[in-house]
Amino acid sequence: MDVSTEQRVSPVDRPRGAARHRATIALSSLPVLAGAAGAAMLWQHLRYGRVRRTLVHEDQRLGASRGGFHVLMFLTVAPGADVIEELRVLRRVTRSSGAAWIYAGKAVAAPRYSAQIGEKEWSAVVLLEFPSRAAYDRHAESEGMSTALGRFQEAYLQGFQRFSGLSAMFPQLLLAMRAVQIVGRRPSHFPFTPTRNPDVLQQADQLARRLRKEMEFGAHAIVIVNLIKRGTREQQAADRRYRMAMFGAMAEGGYGPLHLGRAVRIERNYEFDMVALVYYPGIEFFVDMIRSEYFQAIIGDKQLGDTQAVITVPILDRL
Repeated sequence: MDVSTEQRVSPVDRPRGAARHRATIALSSLPVLAGAAGAAMLWQHLRYGRVRRTLVHEDQRLGASRGGFHVLMFLTVAPGADVIEELRVLRRVTRSSGAAWIYAGKAVAAPRYSAQIGEKEWSAVVLLEFPSRAAYDRHAESEGMSTALGRFQEAYLQGFQRFSGLSAMFPQLLLAMRAVQIVGRRPSHFPFTPTRNPDVLQQADQLARRLRKEMEFGAHAIVIVNLIKRGTREQQAADRRYRMAMFGAMAEGGYGPLHLGRAVRIERNYEFDMVALVYYPGIEFFVDMIRSEYFQAIIGDKQLGDTQAVITVPILDRL
């Protein structure tokens, strides 16, 4: 009597055949998955580029030389002076230095004052990129620069070496975090749930009133400029928890760091370790965030040795 082909297959061989079949399907899916991942990364790159150009009005050159040296200028205009007009004068003076204007923001508020710098009410923050540290030093000693900075009531300059690779890859890291959130079916951060703490709401509303006066510039983007000095080991551990919680919302919301770098002292004896410029999608979004249960649950872990945080609205396109 004939035996069918199926009957002649050994019971041991059947699982092996099924495993090979599954492996073949998995391998054939790899190009599709790789293509989808590549498309998502390209979309993320283009999206962040559009945000930086059209909303933040930021002009970081991706092809800049590795020797580029970044300088933050924290500036206070004289009473009665116009912030934008004073920055226009400063921009004309810096043209001869070869410096590129990367970002300019009108300062609105300082949620955190530095113990080293003091409680300064800045009018503007400007980010420049010089071809090198030597190029900056030459320009800093020039008469034109001294005259231009002399127009301001107060100025503090902070240098930093930008982490170009990390700054460029951070959106992709957030994209990977977002993929993990989706696969893991993590609950959404949005819309934010307001806290019921009346003291928190009162403080948030005071800041909101100041921010909403700058809706002309900050309706779709604000940038917080941070100078950071790391604290004790315990403070650093707490701050890591805070940052990871913030990154979770950033991954979902499509916002986050624009510039990260190692702080370089160029004047005075203030000591900072890091510089970070972080973008948020507009004043109303930021107000909702700081009033939320989410933010109030994590802000206590933001512990640093020292920091200065300045909320700014973009104005480079007006200069």
